[in-house]
Amino acid sequence: MPNEPYFIADPNGNEEDDGVILTVSYNFNEDTSSLVVIDPKSMSTLQEYVIPFRIPWSFHSGFWGDDWS
Repeated sequence: MPNEPYFIADPNGNEEDDGVILTVSYNFNEDTSSLVVIDPKSMSTLQEYVIPFRIPWSFHSGFWGDDWS
């Protein structure tokens, strides 16, 4: 089950979709979460990092501005 995606723009990009999409997904069968990196041009998975525990859904809709520390 994927969570809300976040688009991270390439600061050196020339096109609107230069960058990556990050999303956290939850695997119900394994009770683990993954950070998934997606290519926005092809919408294909570039990398998946399995986390050996569940990330709580409170991660959803979080916003951290430039002054967050």
